[in-house]
Amino acid sequence: MKNLTPATNKQLVKDLKGHVQKLQSELKEVTKDTNVDENIGIIVQKAEVRFSKERNPKGPDQGLGHYLLIIDVTAKKETAYLPISVASGRVSTGFVYQVEGTARGVSTATISSKGVGIFKVTSGSILYSKIPTGKTATFKILGEIKGALGKEYRIVISRVNYKLNPNDLRYKRVILEIPTKTLKFN
Repeated sequence: MKNLTPATNKQLVKDLKGHVQKLQSELKEVTKDTNVDENIGIIVQKAEVRFSKERNPKGPDQGLGHYLLIIDVTAKKETAYLPISVASGRVSTGFVYQVEGTARGVSTATISSKGVGIFKVTSGSILYSKIPTGKTATFKILGEIKGALGKEYRIVISRVNYKLNPNDLRYKRVILEIPTKTLKFN
Protein backbone atom coordinates (compact mmCIF):
# COMPACT_ATOMS: atom_id res chain seq x y z
CA MET A 1 0.00 0.00 0.00
CA LYS A 2 1.20 3.44 -0.88
CA ASN A 3 2.07 5.84 1.93
CA LEU A 4 -0.20 8.86 2.06
CA THR A 5 0.85 12.32 3.10
CA PRO A 6 -0.54 13.74 6.33
CA ALA A 7 -2.57 16.27 4.33
CA THR A 8 -4.12 13.50 2.22
CA ASN A 9 -4.91 11.46 5.34
CA LYS A 10 -6.54 14.51 6.93
CA GLN A 11 -8.71 15.07 3.84
CA LEU A 12 -9.72 11.39 3.69
CA VAL A 13 -10.72 11.44 7.37
CA LYS A 14 -12.69 14.69 6.84
CA ASP A 15 -14.48 13.19 3.80
CA LEU A 16 -15.23 10.00 5.74
CA LYS A 17 -16.65 11.97 8.70
CA GLY A 18 -18.89 13.91 6.32
CA HIS A 19 -20.14 10.70 4.75
CA VAL A 20 -20.80 9.13 8.18
CA GLN A 21 -22.74 12.23 9.30
CA LYS A 22 -24.87 12.11 6.14
CA LEU A 23 -25.63 8.41 6.69
CA GLN A 24 -26.47 9.01 10.36
CA SER A 25 -28.83 11.81 9.36
CA GLU A 26 -30.55 9.59 6.78
CA LEU A 27 -30.86 6.75 9.31
CA LYS A 28 -32.32 9.11 11.90
CA GLU A 29 -34.88 10.38 9.39
CA VAL A 30 -35.94 6.87 8.33
CA THR A 31 -36.28 5.54 11.88
CA LYS A 32 -37.46 8.66 13.67
CA ASP A 33 -40.06 8.29 16.37
CA THR A 34 -42.97 10.56 15.57
CA ASN A 35 -43.02 11.73 19.22
CA VAL A 36 -46.38 13.30 18.50
CA ASP A 37 -48.16 11.32 21.18
CA GLU A 38 -47.42 10.85 24.86
CA ASN A 39 -48.73 7.26 24.96
CA ILE A 40 -47.27 5.58 21.88
CA GLY A 41 -44.17 5.95 19.75
CA ILE A 42 -44.24 5.16 16.04
CA ILE A 43 -41.22 4.26 13.91
CA VAL A 44 -41.36 3.30 10.24
CA GLN A 45 -38.99 0.39 9.64
CA LYS A 46 -39.69 -0.20 5.98
CA ALA A 47 -41.78 1.16 3.12
CA GLU A 48 -41.54 -0.75 -0.16
CA VAL A 49 -43.48 -0.70 -3.42
CA ARG A 50 -43.43 -2.83 -6.56
CA PHE A 51 -45.45 -3.09 -9.72
CA SER A 52 -46.85 -5.96 -11.77
CA LYS A 53 -48.99 -5.97 -14.87
CA GLU A 54 -52.26 -7.87 -15.10
CA ARG A 55 -53.32 -9.13 -18.52
CA ASN A 56 -56.97 -8.63 -19.36
CA PRO A 57 -58.17 -10.64 -22.40
CA LYS A 58 -61.45 -8.68 -22.51
CA GLY A 59 -59.99 -5.17 -22.39
CA PRO A 60 -56.95 -3.05 -21.65
CA ASP A 61 -54.29 -4.43 -19.33
CA GLN A 62 -54.13 -2.88 -15.88
CA GLY A 63 -51.49 -2.40 -13.24
CA LEU A 64 -51.27 -3.85 -9.78
CA GLY A 65 -49.22 -2.01 -7.18
CA HIS A 66 -47.95 -3.94 -4.17
CA TYR A 67 -47.30 -1.80 -1.07
CA LEU A 68 -45.56 -2.92 2.12
CA LEU A 69 -45.19 -0.91 5.32
CA ILE A 70 -43.52 -2.24 8.46
CA ILE A 71 -44.18 -0.01 11.45
CA ASP A 72 -43.08 -0.34 15.09
CA VAL A 73 -45.48 0.94 17.75
CA THR A 74 -44.20 1.22 21.33
CA ALA A 75 -46.40 1.70 24.41
CA LYS A 76 -44.66 4.48 26.34
CA LYS A 77 -46.53 4.98 29.63
CA GLU A 78 -49.19 2.29 29.81
CA THR A 79 -50.57 -0.65 27.88
CA ALA A 80 -51.96 0.34 24.48
CA TYR A 81 -54.47 -1.53 22.34
CA LEU A 82 -54.22 -1.01 18.60
CA PRO A 83 -56.91 -2.54 16.37
CA ILE A 84 -55.62 -4.84 13.65
CA SER A 85 -58.91 -5.97 12.22
CA VAL A 86 -60.51 -4.68 9.04
CA ALA A 87 -63.78 -2.83 9.47
CA SER A 88 -66.72 -2.56 7.08
CA GLY A 89 -65.70 -1.10 3.75
CA ARG A 90 -62.36 -2.93 4.13
CA VAL A 91 -60.82 0.06 5.92
CA SER A 92 -58.52 -0.75 8.82
CA THR A 93 -59.63 0.71 12.12
CA GLY A 94 -56.10 1.01 13.57
CA PHE A 95 -54.25 2.47 10.60
CA VAL A 96 -56.32 4.93 8.58
CA TYR A 97 -54.99 5.38 5.07
CA GLN A 98 -55.80 7.01 1.78
CA VAL A 99 -54.88 6.18 -1.80
CA GLU A 100 -53.36 9.04 -3.77
CA GLY A 101 -53.81 8.85 -7.53
CA THR A 102 -56.80 7.90 -9.61
CA ALA A 103 -57.03 4.28 -8.56
CA ARG A 104 -60.13 2.20 -8.14
CA GLY A 105 -58.90 1.77 -4.59
CA VAL A 106 -57.12 -0.75 -2.47
CA SER A 107 -58.20 -4.14 -3.69
CA THR A 108 -56.78 -5.91 -0.65
CA ALA A 109 -55.39 -4.76 2.67
CA THR A 110 -54.04 -6.96 5.44
CA ILE A 111 -52.49 -6.11 8.78
CA SER A 112 -50.57 -8.39 11.11
CA SER A 113 -48.58 -7.75 14.27
CA LYS A 114 -45.89 -9.52 16.24
CA GLY A 115 -43.42 -8.86 19.03
CA VAL A 116 -42.08 -10.20 22.30
CA GLY A 117 -44.80 -9.93 24.93
CA ILE A 118 -47.39 -8.78 22.38
CA PHE A 119 -50.79 -10.48 22.53
CA LYS A 120 -53.97 -10.35 20.51
CA VAL A 121 -57.21 -9.72 22.36
CA THR A 122 -60.76 -9.43 21.10
CA SER A 123 -63.26 -6.93 22.41
CA GLY A 124 -66.64 -7.27 20.74
CA SER A 125 -65.86 -7.91 17.08
CA ILE A 126 -62.58 -5.96 17.03
CA LEU A 127 -59.21 -7.73 17.23
CA TYR A 128 -56.54 -5.69 19.05
CA SER A 129 -52.82 -5.99 19.41
CA LYS A 130 -52.16 -5.54 23.14
CA ILE A 131 -48.86 -3.69 23.63
CA PRO A 132 -47.69 -3.69 27.27
CA THR A 133 -45.81 -0.68 28.66
CA GLY A 134 -42.28 -0.50 27.29
CA LYS A 135 -42.93 -3.17 24.64
CA THR A 136 -42.95 -2.75 20.86
CA ALA A 137 -45.31 -4.36 18.36
CA THR A 138 -44.24 -4.61 14.74
CA PHE A 139 -47.11 -4.16 12.30
CA LYS A 140 -46.91 -5.41 8.75
CA ILE A 141 -49.35 -3.69 6.40
CA LEU A 142 -49.80 -5.09 2.89
CA GLY A 143 -51.92 -3.26 0.35
CA GLU A 144 -52.64 -3.72 -3.33
CA ILE A 145 -53.94 -1.10 -5.71
CA LYS A 146 -55.44 -1.83 -9.11
CA GLY A 147 -55.09 1.02 -11.55
CA ALA A 148 -54.60 2.20 -15.09
CA LEU A 149 -51.25 1.84 -16.81
CA GLY A 150 -49.27 5.07 -17.06
CA LYS A 151 -50.73 6.47 -13.81
CA GLU A 152 -49.03 6.97 -10.43
CA TYR A 153 -50.32 5.85 -7.05
CA ARG A 154 -49.23 5.73 -3.43
CA ILE A 155 -50.70 4.87 -0.05
CA VAL A 156 -50.50 7.36 2.83
CA ILE A 157 -51.32 6.44 6.42
CA SER A 158 -52.84 9.60 7.87
CA ARG A 159 -53.88 8.46 11.33
CA VAL A 160 -53.26 5.73 13.88
CA ASN A 161 -56.12 4.90 16.26
CA TYR A 162 -55.57 3.17 19.59
CA LYS A 163 -57.08 2.76 23.05
CA LEU A 164 -55.60 2.52 26.52
CA ASN A 165 -58.54 0.28 27.48
CA PRO A 166 -60.24 -1.88 24.83
CA ASN A 167 -63.62 -1.18 26.46
CA ASP A 168 -63.32 2.60 25.95
CA LEU A 169 -65.87 3.89 23.48
CA ARG A 170 -63.54 6.35 21.75
CA TYR A 171 -60.16 5.94 20.14
CA LYS A 172 -57.19 8.12 20.84
CA ARG A 173 -55.64 9.38 17.60
CA VAL A 174 -52.19 10.10 16.33
CA ILE A 175 -52.40 12.35 13.27
CA LEU A 176 -49.34 11.86 11.07
CA GLU A 177 -48.29 11.14 7.52
CA ILE A 178 -46.59 7.88 6.64
CA PRO A 179 -46.38 7.72 2.85
CA THR A 180 -45.12 5.00 0.58
CA LYS A 181 -43.14 6.00 -2.47
CA THR A 182 -45.18 6.97 -5.50
CA LEU A 183 -45.33 4.03 -7.89
CA LYS A 184 -45.74 4.57 -11.63
CA PHE A 185 -47.80 1.85 -13.28
CA ASN A 186 -45.97 1.14 -16.54
